[in-house]
Amino acid sequence: MEREQRGLFSALLLNFIVFGFTVTIFGATVPTVIRQFDWSYLATGIVLSASAMGYFFSSFLSGFLIQRAGPKIVVVTGLVLQVVGLGLFGANGSVAFNIMATFLVGMGHGGTEVVTNFCVVRMERPGQSRLMNLMHAAFPVGAILGPVFVGWLVGTGQSWQLVFRSMSATTGLLAVGFSFLNFGTVDLEDEDGETRPRLGNLLGHPLLIFLFLTIFLYVGSEIGVSSWISEYYVRVFGSSPASAAYMVSIFWGGILIGRLGTSLLYRGVRQAEILLALSCVAFGSLLLSLLAGNPTIAAAGFFVSGLGYSVIYPVDMAIVGERFKRGQSVALGFVSTGGGIGSFSFPFIMAAIADAFGIRNGFWFYVVTTLVMALSAGTVLWLVRKIDGNNS
Repeated sequence: MEREQRGLFSALLLNFIVFGFTVTIFGATVPTVIRQFDWSYLATGIVLSASAMGYFFSSFLSGFLIQRAGPKIVVVTGLVLQVVGLGLFGANGSVAFNIMATFLVGMGHGGTEVVTNFCVVRMERPGQSRLMNLMHAAFPVGAILGPVFVGWLVGTGQSWQLVFRSMSATTGLLAVGFSFLNFGTVDLEDEDGETRPRLGNLLGHPLLIFLFLTIFLYVGSEIGVSSWISEYYVRVFGSSPASAAYMVSIFWGGILIGRLGTSLLYRGVRQAEILLALSCVAFGSLLLSLLAGNPTIAAAGFFVSGLGYSVIYPVDMAIVGERFKRGQSVALGFVSTGGGIGSFSFPFIMAAIADAFGIRNGFWFYVVTTLVMALSAGTVLWLVRKIDGNNS
């Protein structure tokens, strides 16, 4: 990483901490919100899915907007949208009102995600994912702190809305800071000079499709578990809403340790092998969590599943950045959109299953999803080896 890129990397790292914080506070407040506003599981799922829908639209468009307007405008605009959405969420109990608020937050998150991935892959050494893993380790830092803050607020009897107002102000400060940063070292044309590649050309590559599918399944199951794990502990194990909120932090603690450990200890270039191995770990440990009848054993399983989920996203993105240099921002935006679709659809499906059959059965949906994710990761490994074999 060049010296002039370090300041930008640090700012993106800080923004990713805030990103993680603002994602998980929604899931951590679910038990309290349901009881205060008298929402059904289905209504709650729709509100949570609105954020993902905003992310879906934003992440898809951001890849193209980066080429036209540059990464600075995309990320600053996204942060402003988050300021508005976070400031409005929970102001009243209207489902429609809160759908609008979470949609705006999701729009901002999509811009942050694509711009950050775009910048980091241009700083990364060829074939590696150390910077990407480190960047995405910042996300679980915020993801852990958010539920802890929520648990403290609820436990002390304070208004849970305070966390959303605080993060609205914090995000506003970030928007101002990013408007003064220099993106010139990463705001470059593609290596072949083609600044507006056609998405249809990229979709002709099976590897990109399975990288998209892996992210779709990964984000859907990861965000789904994160959003509903606190309610799972309230319903299945009889935990209080305040203590159940900390389970979100335990899950993200596994993700944080996995990402930091991989960034600091792994210097190799066998990214596809890592993708498959950790997908299998995520599946096995999530299965254990649901089979466990003891809350402590289940917590251990959820923690290990966090380790499994940890670097699937950054490694997948690193493979995209390395294998699709032509139209890099578009390819990254397209694969990120897979995450948006997953985070939109899966909590909604989970809510419908939980309303009809109970929340424990809803979590089995994520076990099956994670198994399919592992199969998709295995296909990515096969395709990478096939491509490398043809090029040798």
